[in-house]
Amino acid sequence: MATQIRHGYIDFPSEWEHVESHSVGPFVTRVVHRRGDGAEDVRTSRRHRKNLGPEPAAAGRLRWLLWRPSSLNWWIAVLFMIGSWHFVSGSVLVLVGLPNVYLIDLIFFVGSIFFTAAGYSQYFQSINAPTAIDSEGRTQAQVVRRYLGWQPRRIDFWATFPQFLGTLAFNVTTFAAFASVGWLGYEVIVWVPDYVGSILFLVSGVAAVVEFCHRLFCWKRRDLTWWIVVINFAGCVAFMLSAILAYYLPVAIFGHLATWSTIFTLIGAVCFFVGSYLMWPEMSAETA
Repeated sequence: MATQIRHGYIDFPSEWEHVESHSVGPFVTRVVHRRGDGAEDVRTSRRHRKNLGPEPAAAGRLRWLLWRPSSLNWWIAVLFMIGSWHFVSGSVLVLVGLPNVYLIDLIFFVGSIFFTAAGYSQYFQSINAPTAIDSEGRTQAQVVRRYLGWQPRRIDFWATFPQFLGTLAFNVTTFAAFASVGWLGYEVIVWVPDYVGSILFLVSGVAAVVEFCHRLFCWKRRDLTWWIVVINFAGCVAFMLSAILAYYLPVAIFGHLATWSTIFTLIGAVCFFVGSYLMWPEMSAETA
């Protein structure tokens, strides 16, 4: 039967009884229906954009090691883990004083490429999320695949698009690090993109928390997805602090700030690695 009732951007079957919706401002984050057979169907923004279906009645069994290359969710996790590992490695090499600056810059740049691939994949997944559900609860795939889209009234858009833009800014700043410039040139071509990218990551991190919690914050330490969004948000905060401390001043007294900037880059990268890895057991518990 054709879907006729719209909640958020999704068309639901007309015979389903709408129970409640959760919204944060203009963003619909959770919708509850009662199906024709009496079963309750709970759809959340994060689960829907990842094509994980409705919330399960009971938690599934977790698998901590997963091989599922046919899944875009799996690739998003893998790409973020590889990118994060490069940032971890580069930060450690800086902290131990490796003299090969070119090698360190190369590691960071390669890591930023993997971040961009993951960020775009996440954004691509969001803008192509199904917009209709049939009476059996099955999602209807998009007829036309989108590669770019502007959907500012969707919370999943803000959880993915700013992060994708932030990864592009990290591409610029890590590539520009190869150039040999004075302190003013450093501020323009290295620090500014780093700072802007960190702000965009922070915007996406806040949106991801709101998307999951259906409000500004929640405490659900028994929920694996809660740990994913909170750890990733902590990583966004660490990257922001790293960018602030990376502001270059040609005065020796501020030299120690560069070390702290690298430490926060390391912390942010570790957070993203852990948060990305946890997407595997999240998938294993929620998909067949």
